[in-house]
Amino acid sequence: MAEKRKDSRGRILKENECQRPDGKYEYKYTQNGQRKSVYSWKLVPTDKLPAGKRSDLSLREKEKAILKDLDDGINTIMASKMSMNELFYMYLDSKTKLKDKSRRKYEQLWELHVEGSNLGKMSLANIKKAHIQKFYNGLSTDGLSDTTIRMYHNNLIRPALEFAVDNDLIRKNPTKGCLEDYQELKKREALTRKEQQIFLEYVKNSKYFSHYLPMIQVMLGTACRIGEICGLTWKDVDLKNREIHIEHQLNYEKIDGKMQRYISEPKTESGKRIIGMTNQVYHAFIEQKKLDMMLGRRSSQEIDGYKNFVFINSRSMPYSITSFNAILYGIVKNYNEEELKNAKKENRPALLLPKISNHILRHTGCTRMAEAGIDPKVLQVIMGHSDPAVTMKVYNHVDRERMKKEIRKIEYVVFLIYLPIPHNNIFDLPQKF
Repeated sequence: MAEKRKDSRGRILKENECQRPDGKYEYKYTQNGQRKSVYSWKLVPTDKLPAGKRSDLSLREKEKAILKDLDDGINTIMASKMSMNELFYMYLDSKTKLKDKSRRKYEQLWELHVEGSNLGKMSLANIKKAHIQKFYNGLSTDGLSDTTIRMYHNNLIRPALEFAVDNDLIRKNPTKGCLEDYQELKKREALTRKEQQIFLEYVKNSKYFSHYLPMIQVMLGTACRIGEICGLTWKDVDLKNREIHIEHQLNYEKIDGKMQRYISEPKTESGKRIIGMTNQVYHAFIEQKKLDMMLGRRSSQEIDGYKNFVFINSRSMPYSITSFNAILYGIVKNYNEEELKNAKKENRPALLLPKISNHILRHTGCTRMAEAGIDPKVLQVIMGHSDPAVTMKVYNHVDRERMKKEIRKIEYVVFLIYLPIPHNNIFDLPQKF
């Protein structure tokens, strides 16, 4: 019987284990027909590391992980040859139902911050939680907000690595627990009724901004997404039946290195919808027609077969998301500057407006509808939400005055049914409701 191999300390080595002349241990194994080896200066975890050598797992620890990977079919060879960048594009290719717009957006975001980074170039098999945390810390140091870092995590990095787990390239997702330091979520607040009134009055009476009023009124009165508003054509606006047909949106993004406008369908089928007009929205469309005639504006550009856009700028081009956001920021900036001067002159507190964006107008419109008592299911259709939970968040953020108003609606019923107590009791029925 052959004598079992031993190491320099007399310990019996297992099959496929050996100790090299320099004292380093080696374990040989076969995966997918390829011979592989791993090395360590320690046989077991309790061994003392030789002086000057870098800390590492022991051979038996590595061996245990390898055997488990082999038993579970984890393809460590493929993972060692694949970079994080290659994994990401493989993951995107697997998303067959991903809209072209979303794919381009994800690719642009990846190229912006991940592709040239150490994380992007790393071998998939070597990526650990510490590498993900270091990458996020670098994004934060570069000035990216917690919200943006969360977006990279939730939309790009975590799902790509989860795809690797599902396809047996890695055992576990190293992104778990990497967002603990990036929990600061900036709550998007709707304008109060007072702020909304101040904002609209200022726009209406401004000689510089009044021509934006119809578009802003439509945005508030429909709570549509800005891409849907920018993409509206007069064919989509049925003034006779007072309906707005939403079936596409206008995008303005970099494609092949050049900023371009293009039309896309809504992300989900629920995004395609017909919205009824309030009187205010109806009259806003009428005013927009009058305004275009007065200014001599006519929509002349055709984009992907769509033409005669409703809301156009001085160059007769439809607005983009970024350009109209800049307009809204400019309106608020001018108002606040004027209000500060007037308040100082009149010796009173200034009534300043918060930052207003396209998203804030949509959220404000949605909030006003919820305050008016629109049924949540109806509001879900108006907003084009595929998930009712998104719509319900609007109803969950109820201010104190709205809560008091709503609770009074049941006051008489509650007392009448549950408190049939004589009038001389301390719980007399209220005389006024």
